[in-house]
Amino acid sequence: MMLFLWRKSLFVLLSTALIVAAFAIVLSAEARRLVAVGDLHGDYEQSVAVLRLAGLIDNSNHWIGEDALLVQLGDILDVGPDDIVIIRLLMRLQQEAQSKGGDVIELLGNHELRNFRGDYKAVDKASLADSGGQNGRDVLLSNATDLGRYLRTRKAIFHYGPFLFMHGGFSTATADMITSLSKVEQFNTELTKALLNGTISPLARNGLDLTEDDVDDVANPILVRSILNVKCGALRKVLDKKFPGIQSVVVGHVPHNPRDFDDWRLCGGRLIDIDFGMSRWKKGDPGHVAALEIDDTTWHVELIETSTASSLVTGTNSPFPDSVVTYYLLSYSALIVVGAACVFFSVYYLRACFTATRDPLLKSGTNHYGTV
Repeated sequence: MMLFLWRKSLFVLLSTALIVAAFAIVLSAEARRLVAVGDLHGDYEQSVAVLRLAGLIDNSNHWIGEDALLVQLGDILDVGPDDIVIIRLLMRLQQEAQSKGGDVIELLGNHELRNFRGDYKAVDKASLADSGGQNGRDVLLSNATDLGRYLRTRKAIFHYGPFLFMHGGFSTATADMITSLSKVEQFNTELTKALLNGTISPLARNGLDLTEDDVDDVANPILVRSILNVKCGALRKVLDKKFPGIQSVVVGHVPHNPRDFDDWRLCGGRLIDIDFGMSRWKKGDPGHVAALEIDDTTWHVELIETSTASSLVTGTNSPFPDSVVTYYLLSYSALIVVGAACVFFSVYYLRACFTATRDPLLKSGTNHYGTV
């Protein structure tokens, strides 16, 4: 009888542990914020404004975003005078964010690639002078400096949940080159090798190509101008066939009207453009900034926008509500089944164990308080 009771008790303990573990997983799955920011083009004040708007930095420009992810879609360099200052800010914020479980992920834009090859035509004169002229900027952006190595190891494409983030976007030619999510990582890896040590594979060569003779033939996802010639049917087909589970491609590169951020969602949410032309050197409206915010437990997408420092206007959008339900049913189905089973068996065996424990004690005429 005692062996039977021990087995019952052990089963109950294990079941209870599973329940506790299941609830711990559920409770720990709090929403993690992802904030995506488009082209900044050398405007430090607008950059700081959008990061404060998103609640990622405080008034001293230190990270307060906890475990949030900041994804910046490239084109920090050129046009405005503060491009290098912004890079250094993001480098510091990355360290601060990582210490709190968050991260800062900066992607490569075509202007970063132009600078790597010594094309400084779009560099602000003040920024070029601060870099030590052309020779000084060559050194600054080389592998010989922390800043240069940081920039050269940035990804071209970032995959997170049902989203792909990149500077330019997908074209038919891109889909012929990058045919799966595994190819995405291969593209990133080979491009980094090319930028660090000059090892140029055929895939990396496409990533370095800045030729735009025919917009339809551009394959480089850093260079594609998605919203200028978007073909929604083709995009849906590519995503559904080659990238199952990817619901939206988030891009920058082609700016909106800086005074009107509408139409950021295209193709029913399969394409999202967040280059809001915020840099004042790109005719941006001072104080008018915007970012994309994503909740990674529901994949709810929200545009947070402000026209002034004290006036917040938000626009919301769930680009794929049907798939959210499917995503979570599939993701947590095992947990739901295990949790329900644990609850059922725990209740059943606790009752059986209690009964089995009580009956022998009553029959012997004793309990914990003495003789019955």
